[in-house]
Amino acid sequence: MTNPPSPFENLKHLAEQGDATRRAKDVSAALQAIPELQKWLREIRHGAVQEMREDGLSHAQVAAELGVSRARAQQIAEGRTTGKRADEESDNHPK
Repeated sequence: MTNPPSPFENLKHLAEQGDATRRAKDVSAALQAIPELQKWLREIRHGAVQEMREDGLSHAQVAAELGVSRARAQQIAEGRTTGKRADEESDNHPK
């Protein structure tokens, strides 16, 4: 892959660094930060979906806008994660 996915085009400089050691270290640091990036992105999405709901959209309307199921739109609105992330987060945050 020569170009990163479009939301991450501003990270292209990581691949263009001339020094291989610096490039490897910077990319390693970026890879290690991915779980935190995912959490941050989920928080932003959660807030946006809450705002959509406050604006009067139903879960079904939110789902149609996001291209997800109604059930998934409701989960996002409630701040719930699914699958492996849910298991990892419940392990890290016992009730």
